[in-house]
Amino acid sequence: MYLLEPGPDATADIELLERLAAEHGYSKLFAKTADSVTQTFLDAGFGVEAKIPSGMPGEELSFCTRFLTTDRAMERFPEAVRAALTPQVRKPSAGTAATIAKVESLGTQNVPELVELYSHVFASYPFPIDDPEFLNRSLSEGTVFVGVRDETGRLIAAASAELCNKTLTCELTDFATLPDSRGKGLASTLLAGLETAVMAQGIRVAYTIARATSASMNSVFARRDYTFAGTLVNNTHISGGVESMNVWYRVLNS
Repeated sequence: MYLLEPGPDATADIELLERLAAEHGYSKLFAKTADSVTQTFLDAGFGVEAKIPSGMPGEELSFCTRFLTTDRAMERFPEAVRAALTPQVRKPSAGTAATIAKVESLGTQNVPELVELYSHVFASYPFPIDDPEFLNRSLSEGTVFVGVRDETGRLIAAASAELCNKTLTCELTDFATLPDSRGKGLASTLLAGLETAVMAQGIRVAYTIARATSASMNSVFARRDYTFAGTLVNNTHISGGVESMNVWYRVLNS
């Protein structure tokens, strides 16, 4: 159960999470909380797996979690998680220079292309990004999508930024590159494009939740001076299974 934004009554939010988890057999509760409500979650048995600064002075955002089963709390791939964070992995290697590619903003007219791209890349995903209705709604609510095309005009990579104007933060997410276009540094190109776009809208802090065993995606953020903030153990159903996720953040505007 993932609480994206707490409501006015944190206790009620927690009770709802517990009830829905019991009804559906979920084994982890996850809430992104500001300082004003974090203690309420801690008092209810949650722990903090990661912290990032808010774009608002004097605030922090905590990723509060509570495991409902013992198995869910145990990392299944500890060696792979450690390996993805080693300094050697973060360093650029020969042949990985980013391709010079133009990043373009994507809108509702590009939804069919996004559906095709995401359907091809992910066997499963925590949000229905291969659903046209979901993508149209996300765009209408202000989510920023950017993409890169090949020489034929085919959309080969895309990513998005979900903005929170209340905290002046954004989550950088939905990174996807077609298999035959990988290894060209397109994720780094998309990341730079997203940063430019969100800074123009006043966003001060960008963060991401990246697959903890993916050395390539963790390196993309580490090499662009993002700070590692913690690991969310067995947190997200993606690409066919539940995986741990690493949180990274960068202060864009002070």
